[in-house]
Amino acid sequence: MNMPTAKAARTGWLLACMGVVGLACMARLYHVTHPVLWLDEAYSVTLAAMPLAQIILHTARDVHPPLYYLLLHFWMDAFGNSLLAVRGMSVFFGCLTVAVAIKMTTLLATRSVALIAGILLALLPVAVRYSQEVRMYALTGFLLLAATLMLMHWVMQPWRLRYLVGYGLLMTAALYSHYFSMLAVVSHWLYLQLCNGKQGKQPIQSRAWWICNVSIALAYVPWLPSFWGQLGHTAWVSWVPEVTLQTLPSTFWLFFAFGAGEGYSRWLFWLIPLVIVGASISMAASDRHPCKPVTLIFATSYVPLLLAWLGSYAASLFMIRYLSFTANGMAILVALILARLAAQSRVWLLALLVCLAWQGVGLHRLYNEEQNLNGLTDWREIRLDVVVEKLSQQWQAGDVIVVDDVFWYYTVQYYNKTGSEVLIYQNGEQGDNSGQLASTFGWKSLFYPKSEQILISDLNTLASRSSRVWWVGVRENSSVGQRLPNTWNLKEKLAQGQAQALLYVLANPRASQAAASP
Repeated sequence: MNMPTAKAARTGWLLACMGVVGLACMARLYHVTHPVLWLDEAYSVTLAAMPLAQIILHTARDVHPPLYYLLLHFWMDAFGNSLLAVRGMSVFFGCLTVAVAIKMTTLLATRSVALIAGILLALLPVAVRYSQEVRMYALTGFLLLAATLMLMHWVMQPWRLRYLVGYGLLMTAALYSHYFSMLAVVSHWLYLQLCNGKQGKQPIQSRAWWICNVSIALAYVPWLPSFWGQLGHTAWVSWVPEVTLQTLPSTFWLFFAFGAGEGYSRWLFWLIPLVIVGASISMAASDRHPCKPVTLIFATSYVPLLLAWLGSYAASLFMIRYLSFTANGMAILVALILARLAAQSRVWLLALLVCLAWQGVGLHRLYNEEQNLNGLTDWREIRLDVVVEKLSQQWQAGDVIVVDDVFWYYTVQYYNKTGSEVLIYQNGEQGDNSGQLASTFGWKSLFYPKSEQILISDLNTLASRSSRVWWVGVRENSSVGQRLPNTWNLKEKLAQGQAQALLYVLANPRASQAAASP
């Protein structure tokens, strides 16, 4: 190939890659500002807006490591805290992950297969979903896939230690982003047990490999006391549902079609996941490369899922968002499976179209918010964003805003543009500025420096502050009629979905104060 032809080929390849990454960007930006900023996201924004020392302090009182919040802090400094801006960081890392997947696949197959892998990941519903959320899942997925790529490069070229240095840095960052990154570490070590490397040398016996992992461990030592302290507050994840035999096939349906597989016949519910797993096993088993790179992708895709599933019989921690990083490797494996099928039959094109159609259904479900993955509370109809915007239009100086449950506080505070501090009434619960009570850990940690000021235990204090009180909450959980003084007169009701804001006017604040129940 002469020089102009080679240059044209490189340019064409670069443009094709940019097109796939652009497709990933469009899929992630579409509808990105429509879902309400739910509890976990609003917590992320509130925490990231704090000084760095406070971010580390409060993260240590929660259930995750601090890196994501620190990065979001600087991202918000650069781009602001609008909904597009704060979700944009996850969009950015989601698109980078697609670029890494394309690069990884070029080490295993042709450029055409690499582009297919990129397209599949660009449109993978679960990858799009968590590239639209103000949480650490897209960041973790990028770091783990990039670390796996570095490991693959090093095993293939063990004399190039820069790849091992890159692996160490990326894995350290991943461990500081999410604890389930430890499952990826396990999958890497298991892979190296099966890998002979170049010239029959086992990478796992390499001195450089051990130095790298010792360095990762030492870099994590400063966080270990915080991690140990978090283990004492496991009640914050006690809501995670128990696993069953159906959990694993449901995971595949959620990854590829953004549905748990309900509504399908039992044989189809099991058949499609088993076909994907069986074909993936076949790909790994037939990997004749001495470094077994396909086996590495297989391990990082399936080992964490299996370990999390088995471990959840002891302590339920199996959550789709915690394990969404495994789907990145699955997209690559599916592309490799299609490439093998193409070498044997023309049916591969039909199979590719079926995969894309399956994912298209999933994206349709995603954009229409047909699946709730936000835990026990379904936030799809809790349109606090619309309600608070309407409230702001009727706001008068001196008005008081109260949420009727701490669960809505961060979201209401994010959308509140009135400049007034949002208060909380939680069944008469008192605040604790010392931060010693168990109730001030987890996502409630951000309350404790000022919780005695924002938690209202006696409605008399509200009556003494203003003659107009906005009571914000969710209708199905609301019991305002049982707790508010009968001298508070309802003047306005703003509602959207399940969210509502009720404006109460106190005809006589002093009389209301005397009549308020303790």
